[in-house]
Amino acid sequence: MIINNMIELIKGDCLDKMMDIEENSIDMILTDCPYKIVSGGCTKIPFKGETTGILTHRQTEKRTDWVDDVRTGKMFKHNKINFEDWLPIIYKIIKDNSHCYIMINSRNLSELQNESEKVGFKFQNLLIWDKGNVTPNRWYMQGFECILMLRKGKSVKINKMGTSNILRVKNIIGKKKHPTEKPVSLLEIMIENSSKKGDLILDPFMGSGTTGLAAKNLNRNFIGIEKDDKYFEIAKNRINNN
Repeated sequence: MIINNMIELIKGDCLDKMMDIEENSIDMILTDCPYKIVSGGCTKIPFKGETTGILTHRQTEKRTDWVDDVRTGKMFKHNKINFEDWLPIIYKIIKDNSHCYIMINSRNLSELQNESEKVGFKFQNLLIWDKGNVTPNRWYMQGFECILMLRKGKSVKINKMGTSNILRVKNIIGKKKHPTEKPVSLLEIMIENSSKKGDLILDPFMGSGTTGLAAKNLNRNFIGIEKDDKYFEIAKNRINNN
């Protein structure tokens, strides 16, 4: 569906839907992709809302969008997808001399970077999102997430060269529209640095539409793809009513 001449939201499998996007037509890609998770949290600690971000197995079973046991390595029912399935496609449709940002955890970072370079992407930088809160863990408290910055073609400087590669943006505390929802202001930093007004931004794993909100706020065009019916409707309503 097209919300306006700047925003296009597509419901369906991104592996199919991205085949309809013209090659070398996307100015920037920014996404929080599906990846395997590993149980490392202190699940015996009582759940206290989003402050810690920990879900016990009992609470996990109440989430209709989460699988029953996170130890399977799959957080959502629609994330049975591998890096090598979609990376070749986004490489084809992004323009030369453009940036691609992919959010990832530290455990899957190496595999994501290796698979990205196999299809032709070049490593540009590793950004760290300092969330301002921590998640209890058996192996040090977890207070950050990784953002892999890639490029296609020649190296192009960012618009605000004084930006630190440690992005200190407070995490969303409280009820989220999506379990892995990111702050709009975090995504605005990357969009503002790697695109200009009127550019076309793609998020193939749109979730609740935060990338679309950030793009709209900065007067960028946006294509978002989401397979889950629930989150597609949330994204549509958020972006349309913003």
